Parts: sequence; C-alpha cells; structure tokens
Amino acid sequence: MDPTYLRTDSGQSLTVTNLGGRRHTFTEVVNFGGGFVAGLNGTLAFATECAGATVLAPGASLDLKGLSVGNHSFQCCIHPWMRILVKVEAQENQP
Repeated sequence: MDPTYLRTDSGQSLTVTNLGGRRHTFTEVVNFGGGFVAGLNGTLAFATECAGATVLAPGASLDLKGLSVGNHSFQCCIHPWMRILVKVEAQENQP
C-alpha cells in the first residue's frame, strides 16, 4: 500500500484502487495481523476482520465514506505486510 500513512479531513471520501496485477483486500482492522492465506502470515496472529474481507481484483476500486475522526488501520488480508494508517482529522469550520 502506497503511501503507508495518509491524513485526511472528516467528511472526505477516499477511493482505493488496486493498481497491481494480483488480488488484494483493503480491510479495516483493530490490530494489524495475519490474513486468510496461512502460509503468508509468518508468526502473525490472525486479524479477525479478515474473515469477512472483500477481495479487490486488479483494477478494481473501493470508495470509503464516513470514516470517523481518529486513526484507522487497514491491511491486505492476503498479503498482511501491506498496511496503511489513515488519520482522519476534524474538519475546521470556515467562516
């Protein structure tokens, strides 16, 4: 996942696109962990959110809307070393 850190304002939507040639997921997890391909997890404990992960085919996109203010951890549940932290900050009121 590139970048591995992203800051955005609340109310913004994010579009995630799989630009690679392999299938991936973009799954929000409480704690980074292993995915559903056991041989790729190493010593990572399974991230339970991966059980219901949606797989994105190459070229597919996913729109994320309504993320709450705070930090959000996302990972690929196929390749668990692919991770990103999305920081959502409160939108400042403009006069």
